[in-house]
Amino acid sequence: MEQINYSYLNSLDKEYGTPFYLMDSDMYISNITEFKRGFRIRYDKLIIGYSFKTNYVPVLCKIAKEQGCFAEVVSEMEYALAKQIGFDNVIFNGPIKKADALIEALKDGAVINLDSMYEIDTILKYKKKYSSIEVKVGLRINIDLTDEDGVSKVQCGLRVGRFGFTKEQLNDVIPLLLNSGVQIISLHGHTSSSDRAVVNYGLIVEQMLQVCDKFNLYDLQYFDVGGGFFGAAAKGIDVSHKPKYVDYANCILDVCLSNNWFNKVRPNIVIEPGVSVVANVFSYVSKIFQTKVIAGQHFLTTDGSVFDVKPTMHSNNLPHTFYTKEECYDTSEANLVGSTCMEKDVILNNVAVPSNIGYGDYVKIDGVGAYTMVLTPTFINFVSPIIGMNEDGTTYIVRRRQTVDDVMALYNL
Repeated sequence: MEQINYSYLNSLDKEYGTPFYLMDSDMYISNITEFKRGFRIRYDKLIIGYSFKTNYVPVLCKIAKEQGCFAEVVSEMEYALAKQIGFDNVIFNGPIKKADALIEALKDGAVINLDSMYEIDTILKYKKKYSSIEVKVGLRINIDLTDEDGVSKVQCGLRVGRFGFTKEQLNDVIPLLLNSGVQIISLHGHTSSSDRAVVNYGLIVEQMLQVCDKFNLYDLQYFDVGGGFFGAAAKGIDVSHKPKYVDYANCILDVCLSNNWFNKVRPNIVIEPGVSVVANVFSYVSKIFQTKVIAGQHFLTTDGSVFDVKPTMHSNNLPHTFYTKEECYDTSEANLVGSTCMEKDVILNNVAVPSNIGYGDYVKIDGVGAYTMVLTPTFINFVSPIIGMNEDGTTYIVRRRQTVDDVMALYNL
């Protein structure tokens, strides 16, 4: 995106209008390639399951497919989307798999990681009814993610994670499945952490290997450590002390390759990156329409919205750049606010802006590729288009701007 300047954004504005997202597919491919390399220099049996929930823009998912990734989905909607895009290889996770969707995935040959007893019951009923058919499933296990001081590393500081089967439940579940003729071909250890630290993956892998050793899971094909990695970051974010892809790979492989069960079975290691490969692939561009000062506070009002940039309403200022018609090195402090009639629609809080900024200038917010577009509602404004960028600066439509017909399509009048 080095060619971006005021003139370039103005030309895109004339063609597409504002606001809009920009997508850099080359960056996405580079991130996936680098993550693969981190593992394959030591262990070649790696599968990347791209996390649909992080960003399921179909063109992006299609690129993941072309790069050899599986689709990692967590709902019936995402499963249907993966099939529509053309994925033959799907990992079906998530806490809710209704019977029809579960059986469909089973028949399709998806890698299904079961998460609850009602799913187990569905599988056992199916196996009993069709005893001659091979039934292969996986299990998500509940990971104890506490450090050596007993402090929980689970996301948001939660004491325990709610997903997967506990060690006590596995004592019943695994024999029940195996004695019913159901093969266990996958273990899933995904556990979202608060810090994305490398050491967490050692804890996850060790507990997964304990299950494999205890129950002699020699049919296992997929050793799925999940996602939650740090990785891709927009320029302007300090990554000097953050883990790299290869750091995670080495932590996981150090534990795996020292385990007898693992070396005997040599299953596919599965990782499920989302944020770590897509966060820096998208930027958001909007136009300044209004500047005003109220009680000493400077406001810039843009035609964008905080709901398009950080729908979770976190307080962090994302990396950003202002583009004015004429270059200006003097700055003042301002809040960048959105076009909705909500006081909390604050996109950037107390940031330096060019002193000459005004109507018709632009702001680009970077690092909006993860959990942004998939969480953005149709609220007050039409959903913004996504514009793909080629290396030579030419562009193409990834998603058109929403219209009133789109908004009305789901309703009866």
